[in-house]
Amino acid sequence: MLRNENLDVVSICTPNFLHAPMTIEAVDNNINILCEKPICVTNKQLIEVEKRLKNKRIIFFTSFQKRYISFLPLIKKIITNEIIGKLLLVDYHLSHYGPYKSWQAMSEEKWFFNSEKAGGGVLLDLGVHCVDLLRYLVGEYSEIKGIDFNTHCIDMKDEDTSSVLFKFHNDVTGIISVSWCLEPLEVLKLYGTKGIFNIDLRTKKIIYYRPLKLKKKPIFKKALSHKESRMNNQYELINHFITCVLNKKQEHPDFNDGRKAVEFVLKAYSLKK
Repeated sequence: MLRNENLDVVSICTPNFLHAPMTIEAVDNNINILCEKPICVTNKQLIEVEKRLKNKRIIFFTSFQKRYISFLPLIKKIITNEIIGKLLLVDYHLSHYGPYKSWQAMSEEKWFFNSEKAGGGVLLDLGVHCVDLLRYLVGEYSEIKGIDFNTHCIDMKDEDTSSVLFKFHNDVTGIISVSWCLEPLEVLKLYGTKGIFNIDLRTKKIIYYRPLKLKKKPIFKKALSHKESRMNNQYELINHFITCVLNKKQEHPDFNDGRKAVEFVLKAYSLKK
């Protein structure tokens, strides 16, 4: 198809181990790419894809649709303007019932639980979303300080539950906890020297904050009253990607965003040994 058809874009949403080779083939045929996460499953693949993309005028998007939650720019302003003081700690929990329970399998082969095809467990599946959203809100991570991996509820080699403790370059501490064994939940907690607040990212609302006087701050008040866009975040990602293709302008989430998230997980995995 890539060789015989005059294609503008390709959306790569195959099992994880196929993302890199399919990306390389699309790049070699000068086709713009929207790639599902994780964009690669090894550092070797990341290096090879980056090398192929270099000097190519190709638009590459990583499918990080959580960036399109419409009130995130307000949350970023709250952090940047130190409305809760200097940010000290962020705690991100993301869980659901796991593959093939949270959604119906499209085939009999349950590749999510195959190490060679998935490349990892829940941290590679859900953790990359957490890393990307926190990179957008807080900044670059610097080092991973501690990890915990467990297999509680799924008969698989890799982890179905994981927590990672890490640091950002601006000295903020980060905690990511992900699981395929718990009730569906997605909560981001932010702790600053002058206040704290929690966000339910499923309902897109601030669900707790202290002190109460935070609501007097214009940006915080706006975030409290914000009504989320009705458009599906994945559709907004696709619309943005298409706009960038038409305008021949690369924007985020790009290859580097996908790479940084995968590198985080692979570094965490290396600490298991």
